[in-house]
Amino acid sequence: MAHRIYGDEEEDTASISSSVSLTVTESTPLIGGKHHIEDHSTVRQELVWLLCNSLPIIGTYLLQNSFQLASIFTLGHLGSVELGASALASMFVNVSAWSIAYGTTTALDTLCSQGWTGARDKTIIGVHLQRAYLVLALLFIPIACVWWNATSIMLSFDQDPELAEFAGLFLRYLLPGAPAYIAFEATKRYLQAQGIMHASTYSMLVTAPLNFVLNYTFVYTFGMGFIGAPLATSFSYWLMFLLLLAYIKYVRGSEGWGGWTRECLTGWWPFLKLAFSGIIIICAEWTAFEVSSLAASYLGTTDLAAQSILLTLSSATYTVPMGISVAATNRVGNSLGGGITGAKARTAAITAVLFAVLFGCVNSGFFLLTRTRLGYLFSSDPEVIRMVARVLPICAIFQVADGIASVGGGVIRGLGRQSVAAWINLVAYYLLALPFGFFLTFKMNWALSGLWTGLTVALFLVAFAEVLFLLTIDWFGEVKRAQARVRTDEDKIIHHQV
Repeated sequence: MAHRIYGDEEEDTASISSSVSLTVTESTPLIGGKHHIEDHSTVRQELVWLLCNSLPIIGTYLLQNSFQLASIFTLGHLGSVELGASALASMFVNVSAWSIAYGTTTALDTLCSQGWTGARDKTIIGVHLQRAYLVLALLFIPIACVWWNATSIMLSFDQDPELAEFAGLFLRYLLPGAPAYIAFEATKRYLQAQGIMHASTYSMLVTAPLNFVLNYTFVYTFGMGFIGAPLATSFSYWLMFLLLLAYIKYVRGSEGWGGWTRECLTGWWPFLKLAFSGIIIICAEWTAFEVSSLAASYLGTTDLAAQSILLTLSSATYTVPMGISVAATNRVGNSLGGGITGAKARTAAITAVLFAVLFGCVNSGFFLLTRTRLGYLFSSDPEVIRMVARVLPICAIFQVADGIASVGGGVIRGLGRQSVAAWINLVAYYLLALPFGFFLTFKMNWALSGLWTGLTVALFLVAFAEVLFLLTIDWFGEVKRAQARVRTDEDKIIHHQV
């Protein structure tokens, strides 16, 4: 007997074959068509669901961020050049690879979450995952070429030669692990669409502590020096991916997998449209932050070191709204795919935004209370610590806006309206906020404070625009739109099987 999962609820359903046939059982609805989920809920119910399901996602992202922390902690004790190079390499990785992979997999947020509740054949989400693997494999080819030539690329931007040399070396030794990291992201979203939020957390609970040990062992015990950190991280990437696959095979998550099929070679256009918009969304935001790091490198070594610490801290607190965002995406998508009126999806969206505001206030308070102490976790340089303490209050200001922007984007992904969020991000960051931030930094001599003021303005603009858009949504119309998308996907599968 197959199981159909909605968040923390399981319902026995008919076993579903890959030919989309449906066996009648006691749980089969008397009215034909889709198995509609209960289409109404309260804010309290949604709050409980979001809390339970976002926590493991937050844990996963925190543990994933620890991979970068492991390299910074390990290499930081080798010297300031090694610390700066690892920060520069991390910036390069985020801009050139991880942002593209994250953006591409946002298509799975929409297609898998809606398909899991809206389709009769649950293996349709496995077909979506296979398409994602193929698209990501093709995208990895230019990514690998860019990484291999990273030193010359950095030098063309007038980077310090020693920093560029070390950063390029870091990327070459991280390259073998990149495919595993990218595939892990896609597989994680396939599971989250089924309401399985904790599988990736279990994988990371094993891998993240081991990664710290491996980083230290490779760098110091084995005497590999600087290259030991990226080699250890590459090994850890493969381990976390293989553990996730083992969970699917031996524990839970195989319900959506019908085996490898030629169907994944067709129907790419709808996936690519969502993926392209998702890439723009993620790249616009991530690149804005990383471009700020590049700008900080022109201010001096101390500024770059402080910037790497500020980015690491902001990334850590960002995991909270990011976790809520992913949970909201799947809740909204599931509710639209299996709903009737869209009332449940609307309640889920409202609750997620309120939840984000709450945690944004907590994050803000944390930064304000600990601003003079956090720098000591990463550096013993008094000037770096003072600079971090001076800028952290600005980071505290945007925490609420960051939460609303992230969760609003998650709801929009659940709707399948990535193109709207793409335009919002492009205008907010590149037409308005970044030019303003650079003006404050280099013309008004605000240094790092100017860069982070610009980023704060961007997040408030994105949050405001996304909320305005969500207030205009016709939720009943979105239900029809989502279910029409699922029917189209199923019809294509049936056509190719025939």
